[in-house]
Amino acid sequence: MRLMEQNNLQPQTGKLRLHEDVELPIDGLPQLVQQYINEIVRVYHCPIEFPTVAVFSVIATAIGKRVKITDRKYTNPLMLWFVNVAISGSNKTQPVKEVLRPLREINRENYETYEREYELWKADKERDENNPPSFNQLLVGDCTEEARIKILQNSSHGVLGHYPEVKGFFDDMDRYNKGGFVDKLLRMFDGDDVFVNRKGEYKPIVISDVFMNILGDIQPGLLGATFGSSQFMENGLNQRFLFTMPNIVEFPDREIEAMDAGIVADWCSVVKQIYKMDLRDWGLISLSPECDALYTEYFNLLQRKKEKVRNYNGDGYLLSVYSKLQIQAQRLAGIVHLMWLINSPQSYNYRQVSAEDMEYTIRCMNYFEQTAVTVYERIIGKSAEMQSNAQPRSQAQVIRDFSAAIPIVNVTRFAEGIGKDKGYISKVLSSDIGKK
Repeated sequence: MRLMEQNNLQPQTGKLRLHEDVELPIDGLPQLVQQYINEIVRVYHCPIEFPTVAVFSVIATAIGKRVKITDRKYTNPLMLWFVNVAISGSNKTQPVKEVLRPLREINRENYETYEREYELWKADKERDENNPPSFNQLLVGDCTEEARIKILQNSSHGVLGHYPEVKGFFDDMDRYNKGGFVDKLLRMFDGDDVFVNRKGEYKPIVISDVFMNILGDIQPGLLGATFGSSQFMENGLNQRFLFTMPNIVEFPDREIEAMDAGIVADWCSVVKQIYKMDLRDWGLISLSPECDALYTEYFNLLQRKKEKVRNYNGDGYLLSVYSKLQIQAQRLAGIVHLMWLINSPQSYNYRQVSAEDMEYTIRCMNYFEQTAVTVYERIIGKSAEMQSNAQPRSQAQVIRDFSAAIPIVNVTRFAEGIGKDKGYISKVLSSDIGKK
């Protein structure tokens, strides 16, 4: 187990404020991973956020559904959905594709295995026609709901949905929503079974232990068109995504550079090693007592933020943001913890997330909280902070506003209709007249 300084075991509460100017850190990751992320930034001149969240996605997918995290009350898959938000020309796509290189190589290897097994099956005269070999696909892009469900059904680890233009993925959801794909997606995130009811078939298909990470990017101007539908705003789908929103300040000139071959080889090697490790007996990882204390403090801080929102305007979107951050923090902590398999893949048996892992995770979650609120502001076109700090309207003001929009002709009937005393209504309306 790594050594930890006692003064790192408690988060600095003052730094967890809404809209704090925070960055997505990488100092809590293994040195090999930090070196790889910095190499991506050096060569591609991209914000550090792009390769960092891609690294989280790749490691989580290599581990897949074989390991889950529990706090003794809830159990979560190590599944996270990321979207990079940045203007056109900010080099969102290529750095991410570079990080995904080992998954693409594993995918090709799996397909070659599938082809060999299929040829053997096809040549077998006594083959079971109802049980052909299946392709253990690891990466998925644009496809129909039917194809995606089949891929998930055949997957041993789970899949990573990579969408360089995530709006297309959302457009597909809208197109196929008659089949309930959005509901299936929500179930996937929560780790629930997914049911597929096909027309003409009485027996539904049940896919247990579904695992699908998502990694995409989008331009800021498309946020509203992509995430702004009333359905996505209200059903909690938006809040299940973690966003990066780097500040693009320059477009550097081209330089003749290339990734260090040794660093790339090391990255590919460790991802493949984790993918091939036998983790079937792991099942669950948990929080160490020190980690649990840190997580409790972070969880309760978000509870206080929920109370603040509820007391002012009850904004359901923000309430859902904070609730999902509480879940996502556990998942990310589990991914960070298991990333240390890189240092000791053969003998790493410590199955409790450390306080050091959680301290780093909380600093990451500060960043994702800020970006979640910023995305929300972009979608609704105004400041969520101003909205949450706005004083609630009084009952009298509501009545005055109604009267201004639709003059109240019969005070008696209006008072009876809303269950108020006629004298009270007359007083409210007369005070409004006096103001005019």
